[in-house]
Amino acid sequence: MELLKLNKDRIKKIDLFMKRLIESTRTEEKVKVFREFEKDIEEMTPLDMFYLHNYGDKTDLSINEIKSTANKFVNVFYKGLEKYSRDFNHILLKKLFDENQKMEEHLNVLKEYYKSKDIKKYKDELLEGFKKCLEFELKFIKFENIIFPQLEHKLPSTKPFEVLWSLHDDARSQIKDLIKLLEKDLVDERLIIEKIGAYYYLVFGINQKERLIIMPLLEELHTEAELNALYNECIDYGFVFMGEQSKIKVNIPTIDENQFVYKSITGQLSQLELSLILNKIPIDITFVDKDDKVTYFNNRKERHFPRNPSVIGRLVKHCHPPKSVHIVEEIVEDFRNNRRDSAEFWIEIRGVFLYITYYALRDQQGQYQGVLEVSQDVSHIRSLQDQKRLL
Repeated sequence: MELLKLNKDRIKKIDLFMKRLIESTRTEEKVKVFREFEKDIEEMTPLDMFYLHNYGDKTDLSINEIKSTANKFVNVFYKGLEKYSRDFNHILLKKLFDENQKMEEHLNVLKEYYKSKDIKKYKDELLEGFKKCLEFELKFIKFENIIFPQLEHKLPSTKPFEVLWSLHDDARSQIKDLIKLLEKDLVDERLIIEKIGAYYYLVFGINQKERLIIMPLLEELHTEAELNALYNECIDYGFVFMGEQSKIKVNIPTIDENQFVYKSITGQLSQLELSLILNKIPIDITFVDKDDKVTYFNNRKERHFPRNPSVIGRLVKHCHPPKSVHIVEEIVEDFRNNRRDSAEFWIEIRGVFLYITYYALRDQQGQYQGVLEVSQDVSHIRSLQDQKRLL
């Protein structure tokens, strides 16, 4: 398919176009630059986006700098990108597309209330409607934990995914602020209308980038079997405003659960026993190897931070929001260079008090082998008093 044919000459020209457009200050200059590169712009493909200098891993631009012009350039490239986003064949892509449609339909219903400019009159309807937008989180975490990791293995740059994750965080922050404003007794209509407009622009922009860039690549770069597996992972989270969905039947490799997979001087465990123990202990475990790649997580039903099979093999720095990744990288480097052996954090999230610890793992010779991330709900433990003994 044309989508996967890389044209390096076109990419060089688009890089030059972006540079000159950013440097142009007058409208007539910008029009002239656009006309000069119009043919290349109209032939732009979703794959090209991941080879552009400004969106590459070695770019000098910060995430915020890229975000400031992202919508403008996606709109400029729209004619080329749109050719690849018309018809999706696999059920996963159809569901992701429909999910975005459901989100936009919900926002369009709310638009009728705030377009009247009478926020006070429709305050309750707007508050209820925007509280439902909190369900958009289902879509965001599917992309962050399933879609992005899969595409990271197949594309030359992760920067576009970092930008989208940052936009997700912006949407999370904006909807919380908007709900707080609507919950106040004293309504600031001008500010609320301004915040609603910014939120709409953000969410519709995220959906457009997914439809034009992410979804076509997701379908073209994966086999049907891979997409089936991804779809089943997405089912575990659900789709926004779409109710319960059925999984696709896939072939899962069989494992001899009675085979002994762990033996030491303290005993031995079969595959089944080891799996039952790791998935039952009241802590979430994630292991990151010495090459900074996630290689294991336990699969508890009550996990506080979502993990999916798609995360296996993913660099740990891509498993965290852009705004906090520098802290994770600092911890890992300290572990690697023997500057410390652990790091601890504690947070309250969704009414749960979580204690999170990172441990450096070293072999008997002191060589660094990776990081163990452990998180536990200690709400009940913190409330314990006196004693409760066996006897």
